[in-house]
Amino acid sequence: MNHSVLLEIFFIIVTAVSYFIGREIYRRTKWMLFHTVIVATALVILLCSLCGAGMELYEENTKVLKYMLNISVVAFGYLLHKHYEYIKERGVAIFTATLLGSLTALITVVFPALIAGSDSSAIITLMPKSVTNPIAIVLSAEHGGDIYLTSVIVIIAGIFGAVTGPWFLKISGIDSPLAMGIALGSASHGIGTAKALEMGAIEGAAGGLAIALMGLFTSLLIPLFVKILELF
Repeated sequence: MNHSVLLEIFFIIVTAVSYFIGREIYRRTKWMLFHTVIVATALVILLCSLCGAGMELYEENTKVLKYMLNISVVAFGYLLHKHYEYIKERGVAIFTATLLGSLTALITVVFPALIAGSDSSAIITLMPKSVTNPIAIVLSAEHGGDIYLTSVIVIIAGIFGAVTGPWFLKISGIDSPLAMGIALGSASHGIGTAKALEMGAIEGAAGGLAIALMGLFTSLLIPLFVKILELF
């Protein structure tokens, strides 16, 4: 077994162990600061630092995990197919809600940041906070943002929405499975959709659809907001 294969196995084990430890800690505490993603990420960084391995080496040797993650997205496609008729009947409402959600997410970032005196690079870094990480990183890089900071912001937004979203929906009196799924998927992308899937199949299907639509609408709207930034 060559050196590269051993490295890949090592980093996969590190990632898996960190995830299971993080999940158990969050299950016991239910504290947002101890969310599975936060704890697992911190453990991976700590272990890599102790081993003297940089993030570049980690990324290079976890391609299998990334590939499996991409494949797992197909599961949302199955849910959409299973509930196709239900979702089709509400297509206009879904498109309208996600379009307005994407627009609102950008407005609430750009204009407060402009008022606060932030430069365009910082604002562009924040813009894709409500879309899934792979799309957010591409959008940030394409328009001159900091992709590493964008990634962190997307994760924080996802965790915050997944933890507080169900509580907010409850006090708002929203009990429609479709509305809950769209809300969590739109605001908190993958992490929010995972939470929606815990609530039910329709919630999970709606969340998966919201991820795709938010990515589409945000990709179309960000260039327009970049043009607005150029005026200031």
